[in-house]
Amino acid sequence: MNAYSAHPLVEGFPGKSSSHGAFGWSSMWLLDDGERRVLVDAGQPAYIPLIHDGLAALGLTPDDVTDVLLTHMHWDHVANFTMFANATTWVGEKELAWAAEQPAGTKFIPDLHVQELLRRTEGVERISAGQEFLPGIHAIASPGHTPHHLAFFTERTPESMIFAGDSVKNIHELATLRADSSMDDEQSVSTIDRLRSLLTDTSGLLLPGHDVGLTVVDGEVQRVRPQHAVIGYFADATGGEQDRSIG
Repeated sequence: MNAYSAHPLVEGFPGKSSSHGAFGWSSMWLLDDGERRVLVDAGQPAYIPLIHDGLAALGLTPDDVTDVLLTHMHWDHVANFTMFANATTWVGEKELAWAAEQPAGTKFIPDLHVQELLRRTEGVERISAGQEFLPGIHAIASPGHTPHHLAFFTERTPESMIFAGDSVKNIHELATLRADSSMDDEQSVSTIDRLRSLLTDTSGLLLPGHDVGLTVVDGEVQRVRPQHAVIGYFADATGGEQDRSIG
């Protein structure tokens, strides 16, 4: 059984905006073992050019993606699953059922995407916590941010990897066990603690929903590289675009 190589298509950024809604700058990773090309989360609509560019850099197109894994049913993690025509989309059975019960306009839930996942009789598979649903990839219950959030764990990479989605959004949450934007704070604390213990036990890498990869070294949570966001800003009528990059 071949190992997966792991490639970040987009690395998340831990930013917030109270004036324009959520940033939605979430992480997207691709696992490739030569037979399967597994995308972890599908990103938000503005990511479409980045997805094409990231796949092209690997010699791939969206048609080469075989599987799309969804950690939870928020718009910035779900929106682009439809662009992978040959992929099976894997979604938590309980998470999808919960999202389908929410009225249209519920914050962060993309109603049309939820309905499309329910409508499809082919190309969508429902999974449960504790299941090894693809070779070497396990679903882990990680409730709190949403009631039935799933994380994904694999040891078929050069170092073990935990794809935490928004159960752990950034370095602050992993270090302090305090989650922002959680539907159940107590569950979030328990989830973050369990994933941090798994990370420590395996000496691996945790990929949060809105940050670069994280490790634990001598009990301290560290980023594997500096986080960065490239931002251009038009300040006035004559000066043109100015750089407002962060990091």
